[in-house]
Order: sequence, then C-alpha cells, then structure tokens
Amino acid sequence: MRTRLSRTLRATCLAAVFLVTSVESLAHHSFSAEFDVGRPVEFTGKVVEIEWTNPHAWVHIETTDEEGNQQRWAIELVGINALMRTGFNRRTVKIGHMLTVSGFGARNTTNTANAASVMRTETNEVLWATPGFSPK
Repeated sequence: MRTRLSRTLRATCLAAVFLVTSVESLAHHSFSAEFDVGRPVEFTGKVVEIEWTNPHAWVHIETTDEEGNQQRWAIELVGINALMRTGFNRRTVKIGHMLTVSGFGARNTTNTANAASVMRTETNEVLWATPGFSPK
C-alpha cells in the first residue's frame, strides 16, 4: 500500500512540474514570429517607462519622427538575468535618460522593436548589444 501511494504521489508531482514548465515555455515567443530583420530601426529618445520583468525587460521611449510627430516605442530587451550578467541592472537606465536604440521593428508595424543595441546618447556608452552586433 505504501509503495503504491508513493508511486501515485511521485507521478502526480511529476505531472504538476511538467504542466507548469510547459505552460511557461509556451508563453515565450520566437524572435522571427514577432520581429522582422528586414525592418531595421534606429532612433534616439527619452526613457518614459521601464519594465524590469521576465521573460524580457522592456524600455519605453518617446521620440520624434521625421515629420515632428511624437512617437512612443516599446523596446524589448533580453531577460533580466542576461542583462545583469553584462552589468545592465535596474540602476543602469532611469526615466528621463536619452538612449539611442538600434534593432528590428515588429512584424505588425506597431511601434515595438527588439533591441540589437542600446546606447546612452550623451556619452555614446553602449549599455547593451547583441553579441556580434556593432552599433553605429
């Protein structure tokens, strides 16, 4: 009886772990499903919001287009653990900082982009860049 209960409990626990991890992995998306490498973007703007979340951190920037219209962009970064391994943390970027972002625009043509590099505009300091990507 005890062995049967033990096996049932073990199977239930394994099923629960599988369910939780499979749901979590479904929440993550493929880069190419959401962003278009044929739609490169580069702009400079003021940070208006920062989301320090998983699976990706986000920086929201206000910028001005060629016609003088204000636009707000949502910039997807990598996960916070990957950012922190490169020295990028919660104190690296603050509301009001000016950033220059290079990356790739969303396939749905909204003002959403995946950052290939993030640079502090005032100092030209590269805060984060995709390995192998060289910002201008």
